[in-house]
Amino acid sequence: MTDIMFTIRADVSVEERERLLIRIQAIPGVELAAPVKRDSGSQTLRRIHFARLRRHSEATDCLSVIRGMPEVEDANIPARRGGANGT
Repeated sequence: MTDIMFTIRADVSVEERERLLIRIQAIPGVELAAPVKRDSGSQTLRRIHFARLRRHSEATDCLSVIRGMPEVEDANIPARRGGANGT
């Protein structure tokens, strides 16, 4: 599974963030869009979200759509972490 991490601009209201997540979750290939730390006291951490892609989704297409949204400050696909066997 692939996740896209994205940061929502600081000036976007909570209501606008909720609408943005609904729009992102409606992108073909996106299974889930949610905050990384919903209950964090840190304003910065509350701006960081992820979009989990379905197994056979085209990650670069989804990433391009998310990056093109005006509420999104930054979006990327983080490097995969290897397991104990290096995979």
